[in-house]
Amino acid sequence: MKAKEDSIRSVGLTLLYEPEEPTDPVVDIVLVHGIGGHPIRSWKCPGHVPLPATPNSTIHFTTLRKKLRKNPPTAPLRRSNSEPLLVSGYHSTSKARSLMRKNSLKSSSRLKLPDFLDSAEKEQALPPRPDVYWPLDLLPATCPTARVFTWGYHTLVVDKKPLRLQNDIFAHAGELLQELAAARTALGASARPIVFVAHSTGGIVVKEALRLSEMERDGPLKEVLLSTSAVVFLGSPHRATEHSTLADAIKSMAAVTFRVDSHDLVLQHLSGASSLDAELGRQSFVRIWNDYNFRVKTFQESIIPSYRFLDLRAEATIRRLASFIGDPRESAETISALHGDLCKFGSSDDPGYRALASTIARFVSSEEDRRHVLNSKETQCLAALVRPHFTLSETHPATSYPGTCLWLYDLHEFQSWHHRSDSNKNKILWIKGDSGCGKTILLRSLRRRLERQWGPAGSTFIWTTAEGYDTNSTFFPGTSRQQHEVNPANVYRSLLAQLFMQDPNLRRALLTLYNQPRNDPNTFDDALVASFFADDYIDQRIQTPVRRTFIFVDIADDASPAYVEELVCRLSQLARNSDFSICVTSAYYPQLEEESAINIIMHLRNTDDILRYVNLNLVAEWEERNSIVMTIGQKAAGVFLWAEIVVNIMNAAITEGASHDLIEYTLEEVPGDLHGLYEWMLATLNEKEKAESMTLFQWVILAAEPMRLNDLFIAIRLTESNLFTSYEQFGPFMALHVGMPLSMREIRQLRNSEITSDTPYQFHRWLRARSIGLLELKSDISQPVINEPLGLQRVQPIHSSVRTFFLSGRGFPCLAEDFPGVSPTLTTADYIDVSHYSLLRACLTYLNMRDFEHLTGNSSRRNSIHEKLGPVSAHRQQQNVFDQRNLIMSSYPFLQYAVDNLLFHLLSPRFFRYFLPQHEILLALSANRARLWRRWTSLLGTADPRIIISKHDGGSATCGLLSPVFGARFRLERVFRKLERMVALMGRHKENGVMSPVTPIAPATPRTPGTLEKALAEERVFWEGRGEIVVGGGEFRLPPVVKLPVPRKKGVNKSPVKTDKGQVKSPVKAPVKKGSMIPPERFSKRRGKSKEPKEPKEPRERSRQQLQERRITEKCREGVKESIRQSIKSTQSS
Repeated sequence: MKAKEDSIRSVGLTLLYEPEEPTDPVVDIVLVHGIGGHPIRSWKCPGHVPLPATPNSTIHFTTLRKKLRKNPPTAPLRRSNSEPLLVSGYHSTSKARSLMRKNSLKSSSRLKLPDFLDSAEKEQALPPRPDVYWPLDLLPATCPTARVFTWGYHTLVVDKKPLRLQNDIFAHAGELLQELAAARTALGASARPIVFVAHSTGGIVVKEALRLSEMERDGPLKEVLLSTSAVVFLGSPHRATEHSTLADAIKSMAAVTFRVDSHDLVLQHLSGASSLDAELGRQSFVRIWNDYNFRVKTFQESIIPSYRFLDLRAEATIRRLASFIGDPRESAETISALHGDLCKFGSSDDPGYRALASTIARFVSSEEDRRHVLNSKETQCLAALVRPHFTLSETHPATSYPGTCLWLYDLHEFQSWHHRSDSNKNKILWIKGDSGCGKTILLRSLRRRLERQWGPAGSTFIWTTAEGYDTNSTFFPGTSRQQHEVNPANVYRSLLAQLFMQDPNLRRALLTLYNQPRNDPNTFDDALVASFFADDYIDQRIQTPVRRTFIFVDIADDASPAYVEELVCRLSQLARNSDFSICVTSAYYPQLEEESAINIIMHLRNTDDILRYVNLNLVAEWEERNSIVMTIGQKAAGVFLWAEIVVNIMNAAITEGASHDLIEYTLEEVPGDLHGLYEWMLATLNEKEKAESMTLFQWVILAAEPMRLNDLFIAIRLTESNLFTSYEQFGPFMALHVGMPLSMREIRQLRNSEITSDTPYQFHRWLRARSIGLLELKSDISQPVINEPLGLQRVQPIHSSVRTFFLSGRGFPCLAEDFPGVSPTLTTADYIDVSHYSLLRACLTYLNMRDFEHLTGNSSRRNSIHEKLGPVSAHRQQQNVFDQRNLIMSSYPFLQYAVDNLLFHLLSPRFFRYFLPQHEILLALSANRARLWRRWTSLLGTADPRIIISKHDGGSATCGLLSPVFGARFRLERVFRKLERMVALMGRHKENGVMSPVTPIAPATPRTPGTLEKALAEERVFWEGRGEIVVGGGEFRLPPVVKLPVPRKKGVNKSPVKTDKGQVKSPVKAPVKKGSMIPPERFSKRRGKSKEPKEPKEPRERSRQQLQERRITEKCREGVKESIRQSIKSTQSS
């Protein structure tokens, strides 16, 4: 919708163009003319005027032009922006345009007379062109999704002199701000981006309006600044030059637009040349530009008058130099025109208009990119970039302690980074400090402060964490880590994923990378993401439509110095090539320095915060209380967490009646370092409490993911407390000694019977006591729930330094020093390996429990379901099975963890990771007709070895452990394939899906568990037809021999056999031993004595497939027999 030209008001805001429904305007373009201008005349280019006959000389022609544009002898009172008050017949051709034509004619006198006459005749022959008002005639076609406004203000002039007692240009700026805010609020678009286009001294109006908007706290007036997307200056005054002041430039420009003498005193007052507000507005604009990071574009006049007109030439030079801000971000361009004609364009082919239109169109396009909605291809690319990983709520408090963290905002280094001023605007803010000094708390406090200030302006805030021991671990993974922790490449994944929406160039580059062939088309591997970020993305200029982007990176304290150095270097390069404000926190490494970073050492600056906290929280009321406060503050050495723990200990002692002398003695005894404090606290436990604390910290520190309280309660009951005794007896194979199937009642009676807690509340109290306050409960932010039940919350350390304390080698030895059978030569890695053996055994024990006999079932009917029911019904049946399995997994505590993370604890020990015991794992999983294997695969959802491996390799905690570096992947797949064939030979058909949990499996006959030596001694009995053997504390049954399906009666074994001559005899009746799996030997009825067992004769093979199955069965039997023999030999040799 376009407005008519005669409806445009000379004063106030007028809507010129608005897109038709249902198109929602992307931006609002606001045009502001200079003082003495007009909302129509300042932007309107007059049409072509036919010239008179060609003069004989250029001088006569110039004189004629002067006569044609001579004003009447008298000029009545008029307003500079009121067209009706102008004298009829007066043409608004400016002095600048006349001077430009004079210079062009002068230069044309050097041409030959015939050429000049031809060009004049052609100019006379052209038809008259209409006037062009480009904001209404050209701009809507260039930017059809933008809404266009023009704003006008008037000044009174009489006899070419402005009248006194009028509003100056700064008062008009307030009027613009008020009218623009009111109009945008009335139209319901107060937050829509704004692009200002200002000509001449209209730039001063825009700068002052932005300054007034910044002074507001909130509301519609503040929204004008927050919504400002870009400002385009057409010859506006910005600075002083070498030979003139800013006031001289303002007077010169105002004289052109006002058409009065530049030395007029009233003009100096109205234009603001004599006011200090002009310099204040200039300084404020530079600061606001740096803070809000909107885009600025300047255009300058390029035509300078001839040396014959020195005064005009000097004024034009002043205007040209003053219209340049001096910042490379403005990308100044020139337009071939004098000052008055700088904003007038005759057609869309005018070079000046093309330059201006392309700039405005680029600004509008960038705002359209902010509203970009991802298509299906981009969504798939983003999903491939974001690897799903476990997220947990913030470990540290959500808010800082009142009155702390304020020292940062007063530092000059922070101010220069925040306002992007001086030489620090493209540097990162690097906050270093010792572990526990409060770096993460300070970073979160800074983020909240900036969100309150810059959030309404549409700024983007990116938060990510970084963890890595070495850069090579991105390309050569070799260490196990918890699933909720991020690997070295995940910080790059997080940054690219959060910038994906706002950076169109990044989207195009990642889509190109996504379309290239890869090993896994559904994801980007870590090496590819890291190389793309370092070599492609940060190595080029980055521009986003978001005006201000803050990036916060929290590097873990246990990250290696090499990793921290490389990450900080890459983030510094990202800051240099973009307008991002990046803040990084990391541990303090004195040897690491970065030139392009602002370094702040936190533990040297937060002593006042620690003293404030101790003074307000210590409950002592002695006269010498201040000495205790100062002692804690000095001994903390800048570590806030140390002071917080010590204050809690002191308060507990004071509440119990401790004296002042005892408190001072305790303070002297407490170690000054954080890890020493943890060790001192654990030393207060007795031997029994240390054993319980050992089991507790094993699960919390070494679990694949933070465990829920209910899961941890079951896991601790399943874990053997005296694990070092079992390790000394069986070595690494203690993990595979599952034992007899137990029930929950038996576990409660036999294992960890001292844990008598029955409710989550009681167990939480026990957990707090055994962890001495080093563990806490946190909600899962991946599934936020209001008032989440206590049993569903997850257990985690209160600080990352607690995890580092145990993994660095001081935590587990401190708890195990009183354990029987603990070798003093055990290293930290040995403690971790033994703990994983115990955790693996607990998972296998839980899966082997009698309570879960009804959870697994026969899946041999899956193929028939697809054949009989059809694809739709089969899919519904499969979905039903999937829902039932999820219901079962969520109904039993710890079952989901045991199923999902069995391989993690199997491969975490170094011995199993590098030298996987394939035979022992095969025996353990195939015992009792492969009960553990069938139950685990049924609950996992698949029995295909390749799917099982790929499922654990898709971003879980086991991903790094399945790396080809170790070779465990191929060995595991080999064991799984053999187990799959064994189950198939037992009558269970191979399937790709899940087993139905509704058909129960007949439970195996329980046997009395024996030792490993007893199991090996019974090998002969096993091969003589017993059909079962006790191996590793569990029951093992060979798969039955595949036979033809011959009907049999109860107690009778009818099997057709062949004679030596190939004749078929009738089946012989023989008693069948009840409960046996393999048909026993035949017993002779004569004399009541049993004969030696005979080799069973081969039944008649009816098909080639049955013969092949029989051969496979015999090979399996021979393989298991050979493995047992090898185990006997190794035992005897040892």
